[in-house]
Amino acid sequence: MKHLLPLFCALFVAQHYAPAQAPATVVTFESAKLTAGDALPGSNAIVTVSFKIEAGYYLHSNRPILRGAMATQVQVGTLGATRALPGAFSNPGQKTIPGNAVPVQVYEGGLTVTVPVVIAANAVFPLTLPGTISYAPVNEKTQTAGRAELVRFNITLPRTTKTPPVATKAPAVAPKKK
Repeated sequence: MKHLLPLFCALFVAQHYAPAQAPATVVTFESAKLTAGDALPGSNAIVTVSFKIEAGYYLHSNRPILRGAMATQVQVGTLGATRALPGAFSNPGQKTIPGNAVPVQVYEGGLTVTVPVVIAANAVFPLTLPGTISYAPVNEKTQTAGRAELVRFNITLPRTTKTPPVATKAPAVAPKKK
């Protein structure tokens, strides 16, 4: 029993004075906003999805050169006949990595993806499309890639308040009598 007390004390102190660990997830979903088109049945829209990247980390854009790093990927699912097409990423920044003469393209601080959405004619609003972002964060200080992470998010689109223009008929003009 007297040998267990010092062990418990050591564990307690180790938990409270452990060095700062990496955050649970390096990337967090911030928002999804309709940026073009209308969210109406049978229409097309473009949604801009924003993510925040924790300070001290970066993500590789498409061709990682570090061992263990992976390209960042975003996928948005479907809801019935409503579907999202592959998204376009914001422009990455350039970063020079020690031991590599050529700068690499990376995302730091934040990332936006524009996603075209084809809305079905029978869509029921609000629409909620599931999405995922997968990446392997790289620690800026050590230049080592972490484990691959996957973050789930939802894009919710309320119906646009605009209504399509109503086709009105011009008043009939009676022919003139001669």
